[in-house]
Amino acid sequence: MNSEEKKIENTMLFNNSEDVLGYDVNVEEIYKKLQNIGSFTINDSKIYVTLLKIGLSNPAEISEKSKVDRARVYDSLKRLVKRGIVEEEPVQRAPRYRAFPPDVVFGTIRRNLNNQIKLATSLENQLAQIKTESIEKNSVWSILGNHKINKKFYEIVNGAKEFCFIFLTLDYSISSINELEILEGVLLEKRRSNPSLNVKIALKIFPEKDDQKSIINRLFHANIEIYRWKPTSVLPFGLILTESEFMQTFLSGTIPKPLYEFGILMEKASQDQLLGFQNLCIWVFYQLCKKVVFTKKNGSAIED
Repeated sequence: MNSEEKKIENTMLFNNSEDVLGYDVNVEEIYKKLQNIGSFTINDSKIYVTLLKIGLSNPAEISEKSKVDRARVYDSLKRLVKRGIVEEEPVQRAPRYRAFPPDVVFGTIRRNLNNQIKLATSLENQLAQIKTESIEKNSVWSILGNHKINKKFYEIVNGAKEFCFIFLTLDYSISSINELEILEGVLLEKRRSNPSLNVKIALKIFPEKDDQKSIINRLFHANIEIYRWKPTSVLPFGLILTESEFMQTFLSGTIPKPLYEFGILMEKASQDQLLGFQNLCIWVFYQLCKKVVFTKKNGSAIED
C-alpha cells in the first residue's frame, strides 16, 4: 500500500449498514478482513465492496460512492481486473466495471490457498528426506535481546523429553507476576503431556507476595520440584538445561529492573558435556538453594 492510500480517510460507505448485505454489517471490519487476506489494499477493498453495492458503474461513480480519489480508482480497478475480482466491460472506450460475486472470488482464493498448503506440505516432506553429508558437532551460539532469549527459553522447555532444570533470573520474581504466570502455564501443560518429565525450578521467593505463593503452590501440586535461593546466593545469571540443550543468560542492567539481554546457547551437546552441566545444576540446587516443602497450616503455606 502506498503512502497516499494510507492517508485516505476510513469513511463509512453506507449510512445504513443494513443496506449492504441485508443485515447488520460492519463495513470497516470488512475492509480490514479483505486487507488481512492479502489480496486487497484499503482502496481495493472499498472499491470491491462499492461495486457489490451499486453494480455496473464507471470510474467516476465508483470514486464518488467509495470516497476514493479517482486517480487511485483506476489503479485499483487495473489490479482487481487482473486478479479476476472485478470484470471490465469489453468496449473500446470508457468501459464500466462490476464486481464478481463473493462466492466466485473467494472460491478462487480458497483453491489457491489450498494448493499452497499442499505444495508446502509436499516440499516439507521432500526436504526432510535430504540428509546432510556433514556430521554436525555441538555448537555454542551467542543470543542477544530479551525477545529472542524468551522465545528460545520456551522452545527449550517445550522440547524437553526427560528433564528440565531451570534457574530463573531475578526479574521473574521482582517484576510483574505475568511473566511467572506465563511460565506456570507452559510448565503445567508440559507436565500434562509428559507426566514423567523431571522438572526442577529455582527462583527468588518473597513470602509476602501471595500471588507468587499461589503459583508456586500450583507448580508443587503438579509434581514440579521448587527451590528457593538462599538469601546470600542469588546468581546474576539464569540457566536452563534439558537432555539436549543448555542456555545461560547474564545480567546486563538493573534499571528499571534486572535485565538479561545476553546469553550463550549450546546445541547438540555431547553426552559428556550434558552430564557435566547436569552435575553443575544439581550442585547449585543443593548448595545455593533450599528445596521448598509444603505443609498445611491455615491453608496451603510454603515452608523450608
